[in-house]
Amino acid sequence: MRKVILILIAVIAAVSVYSCSLRSDEAPTSSRTTFVPPTSPDLVMVNLQFSIIEKDINNYMACFVDTSYSAKRYTYVPDIVSQIQYPIFSNWKLSNEKAYYSSLISLMDQNATSNVFFSNPNLNTLTDSAVYDADYLLRVDHQKTNVAKSLKGKIRLVLSADSRNLWSIHKWIDFQSTSNDTTWSVLKANFSN
Repeated sequence: MRKVILILIAVIAAVSVYSCSLRSDEAPTSSRTTFVPPTSPDLVMVNLQFSIIEKDINNYMACFVDTSYSAKRYTYVPDIVSQIQYPIFSNWKLSNEKAYYSSLISLMDQNATSNVFFSNPNLNTLTDSAVYDADYLLRVDHQKTNVAKSLKGKIRLVLSADSRNLWSIHKWIDFQSTSNDTTWSVLKANFSN
């Protein structure tokens, strides 16, 4: 009987040592993001919103015109106050969009929140282009103390379909709703360096 008890104790000890050495499932190394092929203008807006929520530079840039598949060129028009205050907007290109967004993401904690809310949307679609107008509220929890974290204004996006029939933004116009608004342009200017 004593031999059986010793064998049972040995088996229990071996099982406990083995079970303690099992690793728990690891989190995936690649992040999961939301991107829908933009087969309509409204899907570009969904992708833009998710690229901000998920802080994904690749999906953000995929919202803009790809000159490999379109003759359109990207244009950004800041609100009038920012246009005067920030000379960087005199020649803003897609490379500036990428630099601004990369810089913004780099100054945000991984768990920090960011989101954009569009209200009063109006989408006018023609055969090969569309115009999206809305009010926006952008919230980004970045680490620059001298730049607002809540930005608001009005947005007008001009979108078009490329040779693959995928839609993208080729013109972005930013407006102040009121003179007290701190717009998206201010954020872009302050994170573009």
